[in-house]
Amino acid sequence: MPTFNDLWLASPALLLFFGALAIMLGEAIVRPASKVGFWALALGTLGGAALLSVVLFGYDAQSAFGGMLRVDKFGLFIQITCIIGAILAVAFSDDYLERLNLRVGEYYALVLFGVCGMGLMAQANDLMMVFVSLEVMSISMYVLCAIKRADPASVESGFKYFILGAFSSGIMLYGISFLYGATGSTSLPSIGAYFMGQHQGMQPVLVAIGGGLLIVGFGFKVASVPFHMWAPDVYQGAPISVTALMASGVKAASFGAFARFIFGAVGAHSAGFEGVLWWMAASTMVVGNLGALAQRDLKRMLAYSSIAHAGYLMMALAAASGGEARSNAALASLLFYLAAYTFMNAGAFTVLAVFTREGEDRTDLDSLAGLGKRHPALAMGLSLCLLSMAGIPPTMGFVGKFYLFSAAVQSGNVGLAIIGALAAASGVYYYLRPMVWMYMKEGGAEVRTSPAALTGLAISGFALLAFGLVPGPVLELAQRSLQSLFA
Repeated sequence: MPTFNDLWLASPALLLFFGALAIMLGEAIVRPASKVGFWALALGTLGGAALLSVVLFGYDAQSAFGGMLRVDKFGLFIQITCIIGAILAVAFSDDYLERLNLRVGEYYALVLFGVCGMGLMAQANDLMMVFVSLEVMSISMYVLCAIKRADPASVESGFKYFILGAFSSGIMLYGISFLYGATGSTSLPSIGAYFMGQHQGMQPVLVAIGGGLLIVGFGFKVASVPFHMWAPDVYQGAPISVTALMASGVKAASFGAFARFIFGAVGAHSAGFEGVLWWMAASTMVVGNLGALAQRDLKRMLAYSSIAHAGYLMMALAAASGGEARSNAALASLLFYLAAYTFMNAGAFTVLAVFTREGEDRTDLDSLAGLGKRHPALAMGLSLCLLSMAGIPPTMGFVGKFYLFSAAVQSGNVGLAIIGALAAASGVYYYLRPMVWMYMKEGGAEVRTSPAALTGLAISGFALLAFGLVPGPVLELAQRSLQSLFA
């Protein structure tokens, strides 16, 4: 039976779960249902979960539910990042969904269920818990992608995500079964103990197959090459607020579980996986940036951008698999960059949402024309997010990229760092192109803002500048969080 301490350690996830249930019951019982009330309840629930996570952050690492969860600073950092991304996405959702004629309570319930799965996934200490929390998150996102049922593009987005997501989940489950067959356990500490020992017979082969299949499953969830094909179509067809949550929360949670597997279970004993992660990181950076160069639709451009950023983040995983993760202080940049990426994406998608009219998203480059004159605050906010994605100082994105490249160099992956730097340099072009349209073109689409959207954009912009100029506090938290994996 769960103890009170188990329930306390899982309190953020439980609050999100019961908040989602409350919204679903309210939608079914209350007449007339208050859509603004559901929006406020969702924001309040997310805020409460963030506060509980911050309180738990001050505790030492503890196990819950028989070792299925490990509530440590690493998982809580990821969970807080996912919640912040959800808050910023939900902030502009009310006005945006009204323009799409989608102000339904189940939207907010699905967001809360999805964030609940994200938090549990980042703290999962057992592969079965990883799989269950992954499905909680994924099923919510499948439905959210297709929530515009009258829009063929949205239905196609949800259908593609569901089919490929189910396929990748099956691959991951096969990987878990192979690891269980070799080690006799699905617990990450037990699998880690296996890697530290000497084994003969068929066990190393089973572990190699199982680990490879898990990397394929995680590769799909983080949209790394060659498992990235779904991202552009799904990002483009889904509602903008859903795309914002996918680009921040889903990626952060998936990288959290991926990193816990690499750092906590595999670590320096994964010489066989180092080359695979190296090539995945290199190809993801190159393909993502080159694919974005040809895009005129901003959602597709940001989709390819998210693929490129997955490559930058995978440099940290490749660095950890090739040496002692404990001794590479720059690996904390994985967490720092996930936080930066959350603010970048939230701000960018907030600006894209203001162009929606008559149930249609308008995300082509031409819609940005003249925005610098018509709405300077929006243009400035989007420019700051794009500059941070490009890694231009003094933004948070620049600091994150610097330390990610440092992690690769410190681990001896100099070639990977060079490829990353060249790929990032080529990406500057497509990040600056929207700014040309905003400040040097005339015309453009009509915009409609809301106080919540402007507030969210201001928070994102302030964070990108403040933590770019003074990154020390967040880097220190990231370092402490990473080290909690090895406590």
